Amino acid sequence: MSKDSAPDAGVPLDEEPEQHVPGSFLGAMPQFFIFPLILVITLTAAYFGLRMLVGFQADTAPELVAAIRGAGGPGERWQSMHALADGLRRGEPKNLDDVPASELAALYADFADDSPQSRQFLLQVIGWKRAPELTALAVAALADGDPDVRLSALYALSQAQDPASVPDLVGVLHGAEPAERFLALGALASIGSPPARDAVAGQLTSEDGILRRNAALALAAAGDSRAAPYLPALLDRAGYEGDPALGDPDPTLDEASRQVKRADVVEQFLVSAARAAGKLGDRSLAPKLEQMRANDPSLKVRSAAINALHDMDAAADARGEPPNHPR
Repeated sequence: MSKDSAPDAGVPLDEEPEQHVPGSFLGAMPQFFIFPLILVITLTAAYFGLRMLVGFQADTAPELVAAIRGAGGPGERWQSMHALADGLRRGEPKNLDDVPASELAALYADFADDSPQSRQFLLQVIGWKRAPELTALAVAALADGDPDVRLSALYALSQAQDPASVPDLVGVLHGAEPAERFLALGALASIGSPPARDAVAGQLTSEDGILRRNAALALAAAGDSRAAPYLPALLDRAGYEGDPALGDPDPTLDEASRQVKRADVVEQFLVSAARAAGKLGDRSLAPKLEQMRANDPSLKVRSAAINALHDMDAAADARGEPPNHPR
């Protein structure tokens, strides 16, 4: 994250700037016209010089697809794939409306064997366009031998939100690495069909604490009442104590850093749980939210609890019911 430059330590902040007597208009002309013109010419020459060295970068999705096909080798093709995937993520190009799904499927078939990195970038691309043949490619990639490719396939399926992928995502929930299970759960939550929600609800009793908590949060955020019995524990800071799943496994971290990271994770869960409770609207959760509002040491958590209570009261008012408590 970029930060503002610190002020010059040699200039007191409360010191008045030195006053200068303005010169004539003709004397100022080089400053206002000639020098900027020289700067513009220099920058323009440098820009076109660099473009000649690296080649003109395509700007639209069809141009980038053409650049992938016309690349002079795997390295150049990999760069174009990266440019397309990264551009879609940043909104430049904004979409794949002008690229047929069949063209993306053919692109994957032709170049996926270049390297695992190529498959990763192509999967990140096809996730931005919804089509049965593209869902099929992402589902097939769930069995890829490279773990990063499998994660990219899960990301693509979460973007595509195709109900046809639910059975395969459920399979990932029951036999994959923790990161893959987490992404599969997120993909199912984003799909939101009844079978997908049932699969998410099936994780409410998972032995994996992270998965179990996220399943409850996902259902609550969707307004599914099956999450209600599990939310009180998520709204209680004490319920996170001693859970090894919340610790950072990085062996290079000292204990102080590990505790800071753990506290951040717990705070994120409490904030998410408060927001989910507000969306679920179950008034039996109001006392827990009130405790958070009054006693939690985190300002973020207290604010989330206040907002959730407000949402509950607004929903009750819309139903013609009294508020949860006078405020």
